[in-house]
Amino acid sequence: MGLYREALILSFLVQLATVMSQGMMDMPVNQSAIGFPRLPADFREMAKKLMSTCFKKGYWMPLMNNSLNSSYGQMMESPISFLPELLSSLPQSFPSHHTMQFNETTDEQDASWNFVDKMRNCTNMGHMINLMRNSTEGPRCFMRAFMAPLSWVTIMQNGTELNKEDLTKLLWVAKPFLETMPPSSIVLPAFSQSSHLAEMMKVFGEVFSVLSEGQRNSIIEWVKERVAQNEFNCSLKSLAVSNLPSGSPQKPNSKFFFYLSNLCLSVVFSAVRNQQCPPKMLWLKANVLTMMGPFLSRLSLQEANTIPTEELCGFFKTPNFSPSFQNASGIQPSLGRTLFQRLKLECSSSDNFTHYMDRLGSLACFFDGAQSLNLNLSRKLLSQIDTCNNPEIDKVKRQLVQNILEKDDSSSSPAILQTLGSAVSALPLSRLSRFTSEDLNNTLSSLSQVNWSPSQAKTLAKKLLETAKNISGEKLLSLGTMVRGVASSLLKNVKAEGLLGTESLKNMSHKLSSLQRTALLEGFRRDVNASALVKGLPDSLLSSLSLSTLEKADLSSVDQLQGRSWTRAQSAFLLKKILGNKINLGELRKLGQAVQGVTCEMIEKINRTDASDMAQALNKSCAWLSRVQIRCAAQKLFASLEEQRQGYFSNITNSELQAIPAMLLIHLPVEKIQNLSDAVCPAFLEKMKEVNLSSLPNSSPARYALTKRAISCLKKNVSDLSAADVLSLGPLVCELDPAWISSLNSAALNSTLKALASCQHLQQQHREHLFRLLTTTYGDPAYWSEEEMRALGPLLLLNDTAVGNLPSKSWITSYLSELMNSLSTQLVVPPPKEFRSWFDLSALRRKLFELKTTTTLQNRRKRELVSLLVEPMITYIEDLKQENVYWTPLQFSKMTVQTFKDAVPTLGQITSYSTEQLAALRAKTLEAWGSVFMLNESQIADLGCICQSFSTEELGNLSIASLDTLETLTACNFTQTQRTAVWQAYEKVAGISMAGLGKLEMVGLGQFICGLQPGQIDQLNSSSFREAAEAVGRAPCPLNIRERLKEKAVAAFGKPETWTEAQVSIMGNIIAGLSAVELASLNSAVLPFIQPSAIPLIPSDRLTALSVSQFKALGPDNAAAVTEAQRAGLKADQKAALDEAVGVKTTRAEVPAVNNTVISNPGSSGSAPLPLKGGAAVESMAGCVLLMQAIALLLFGYIL
Repeated sequence: MGLYREALILSFLVQLATVMSQGMMDMPVNQSAIGFPRLPADFREMAKKLMSTCFKKGYWMPLMNNSLNSSYGQMMESPISFLPELLSSLPQSFPSHHTMQFNETTDEQDASWNFVDKMRNCTNMGHMINLMRNSTEGPRCFMRAFMAPLSWVTIMQNGTELNKEDLTKLLWVAKPFLETMPPSSIVLPAFSQSSHLAEMMKVFGEVFSVLSEGQRNSIIEWVKERVAQNEFNCSLKSLAVSNLPSGSPQKPNSKFFFYLSNLCLSVVFSAVRNQQCPPKMLWLKANVLTMMGPFLSRLSLQEANTIPTEELCGFFKTPNFSPSFQNASGIQPSLGRTLFQRLKLECSSSDNFTHYMDRLGSLACFFDGAQSLNLNLSRKLLSQIDTCNNPEIDKVKRQLVQNILEKDDSSSSPAILQTLGSAVSALPLSRLSRFTSEDLNNTLSSLSQVNWSPSQAKTLAKKLLETAKNISGEKLLSLGTMVRGVASSLLKNVKAEGLLGTESLKNMSHKLSSLQRTALLEGFRRDVNASALVKGLPDSLLSSLSLSTLEKADLSSVDQLQGRSWTRAQSAFLLKKILGNKINLGELRKLGQAVQGVTCEMIEKINRTDASDMAQALNKSCAWLSRVQIRCAAQKLFASLEEQRQGYFSNITNSELQAIPAMLLIHLPVEKIQNLSDAVCPAFLEKMKEVNLSSLPNSSPARYALTKRAISCLKKNVSDLSAADVLSLGPLVCELDPAWISSLNSAALNSTLKALASCQHLQQQHREHLFRLLTTTYGDPAYWSEEEMRALGPLLLLNDTAVGNLPSKSWITSYLSELMNSLSTQLVVPPPKEFRSWFDLSALRRKLFELKTTTTLQNRRKRELVSLLVEPMITYIEDLKQENVYWTPLQFSKMTVQTFKDAVPTLGQITSYSTEQLAALRAKTLEAWGSVFMLNESQIADLGCICQSFSTEELGNLSIASLDTLETLTACNFTQTQRTAVWQAYEKVAGISMAGLGKLEMVGLGQFICGLQPGQIDQLNSSSFREAAEAVGRAPCPLNIRERLKEKAVAAFGKPETWTEAQVSIMGNIIAGLSAVELASLNSAVLPFIQPSAIPLIPSDRLTALSVSQFKALGPDNAAAVTEAQRAGLKADQKAALDEAVGVKTTRAEVPAVNNTVISNPGSSGSAPLPLKGGAAVESMAGCVLLMQAIALLLFGYIL
């Protein structure tokens, strides 16, 4: 009976609250009575930032007097009282109210004053919005900026109570705030009305282009949750307080009883209706697809595959489809291909699909079967894919251009330059060279926007400039992207007037080569002084300035360094010039990219009391810090904290640990990591989510210590850990032992393996076991689905055989191409082993070559696939790029002469041909052009690294008169004998003397400066050498030449013991020419600034001259660059110092190898397991039930 009575009371309460709720809804509502929200903490900063944009648009500032500080403002019911304060705090450099915008009359300004006067009488948001909409443009801009954050907060706090009209008003006002949100996570309102959702998505669609990827994904998840609740009566998440209406508690005039009933009823209703959604909920129906708009381009592959066919096809036929995929840049190729294929196969027949081509939008970028299109369709598709940038689009464009060239009788006319759009770059050099300078000038505006290859740009620029000896700045800018082909001999005569300080120079300079930038600066330097040059140069040219030029510039304050992209050597030079060897906190905070020049000596001299602030300042510049700077900062911080309190880390608190930047925390000594208290586990785990382990050596004992400590903080048995528990380890997941991973439950195991696919480093001893675990869990990779491949793909690189055994499928080829593009951004010169990522791309490159060049046919008799290797053709060669290195010598020999001529600029860029391949390519060169002695300079530049196949005699007789040709060849792997021959060819043809070798010539020679005779090096001008030292230091010269270059460096910079950090940095490989005595004389402070490439070049018997303290001062990168052969000649104390510099030496006993038993049971220490996550929601539910019981009893008492 008691249970029945409780149920009856609960039912009565539900009905009562429902009636009250309906009564409130039935009450007349003032459509504009939107109350002012509680102001967010950072409101002033947000509003000020938005208001500044109004100044930039030229609007005058409305003057508002202090009478606005009325009782409304003091009672915090109206935020208008903050407006005068915000306006007065804006920079005075902006236009004031005395500066009227050109299109605003005096009458309009007076009307604006009336508007301002009316604002003080506004008592709610709705009234203020209505006034704003009826005002003139200038005041409206300021008021909208002021109210934008308030409107968003109002939506967040009162979303469930707003009607559609009010929501639309608030969203209109809030849009400027949404457009300038920081790229962090976004908090979204909890309302679920479909009409509200559509309005929200309409505005989100308008600001889609400025949202971060994280925000876009959050919005998609938010929409999915709302649709789940509205249409499927379920929830994607477990019951949580976030689903409760957030507006009610914030309204000061809400009735307390109604608020409590509404709050608890929401929980009860949520418990009833928000059951867990099924795993594959078909939520993407046509109406939702329409509402999603551009967010469809960010769906997951899994979501795209679950769209019901009838819904997708119905949406495809509506007018809303095309706008959803217009300019949807950034769409994942896998998603684009999936949607395109589904539309093609499920929503039309293969015969009529081309009729819908103009509806595809950005999905046209994934069109396949271009070779079968007729002339009109080829042109139509080409115009649609003009702005596409997905990896395979160049191949499609080449095929379409080929179609047009073959099927259009007028394709040889100059009009083709205009009609092909950006795809004109697909024309081969042989066809481009046929057009006259007049043809090119007539289409210059479009040609200047095309992405040309260096060889194409050179061909076109040569045609356009013909025999010009000088070029104006205006003409140079008109070339656009073709500027890459302008000879350095022309650029060195360009004047600074009309270029320096312009946005046009900034855009153009990104396309220039290193030699071209040097040549342009040579011309500028003659026109303006060093100070004006530094001030007016864009950052892309700033890095090419020599230290000598910076020395002459008037740079005397760190304020002048802010916001500029300085190199490490420039930063070190400028800081020493301006600050000496000491820096204070204020200066440190202003450095920006110049922080690269902060030395360990400067860090050590900072007051210990300022160490924590120093750490925070450096943390804000972490992207520019070197490993040695991070380590020095960590040592300084830890020493100061220990001095502050003895045993600081043994009894550190959560807040104290939280205050230490993650990049420094990982450098905590191993024994201190091991002894951290369990009490700081929450802060420690939070910090581990933020860490970047790249500053630690791969074999650092700190990696194991951090991982073990983090696992012990989870306080659970391995089998009890959830996926979220394991992923809470952050990047430390990459350090987990496969034996430990294999003990996880199924869900956690799957999540962990997928997380490992994102790791930049996996321990060598883990790789084989990890691959076995991978195949045990998911089976043979040859049978993986596309979703599995995309989730786990990088882990394939653990096993070359598995990569080689992948089947020949189009989607596998596409995915492996994407994988290669994402991983091949690694440095051309790999870092030392201790700081190298685990990826080895050789098997992937070979597999891609096989997939792209193998034609698979069905053998009808044996019912099996037969693979046929194709011959090199231009379509394959252009697509393969660096993978062309896998053609066999026999295949090269079968290439047609015309194919070779068209493809030679691409083939010439490959630096790693075998001797046999080079022989085959040499033979093809002779077949195409006859004798090597007959080659002109353009052909030599196009042949590039194929010139490595020429004999010394042939190289010595090449017709090379241009530094630009030498710059092209310097990327190749010539022998020292060949370098000498090339230098002699240039010296003879160019007719240059040693006295004529200035800075530009020394830069342009590149590696061929190694070909100079020792006596010639002695004749180099010391001043020019000083200017060109950084470029000369990159040359891979043999020891005898390095020694002569070192002598020239001594003449230019003084004795080695006086060399500064900046000078040592620019000298590069020249440092390896120092004698043992000179090496030992170097100041320890400059040793971290030696270029790592120079370290392996130092003879072993000279490296031993360094003292123990010098070895310790080398820094992690340089110490790790020491080779095994060099290390073998060191004494025991030198080896120990070297290990300490790398960071692989422990401060006490060696940390043992990973023990699977210990790490598998981190809870074995006796600590009680943490409660399962999700308890907060259960507690909230229980509290609400208790509260309802109290209210029910109270009501029951009144009823009785």
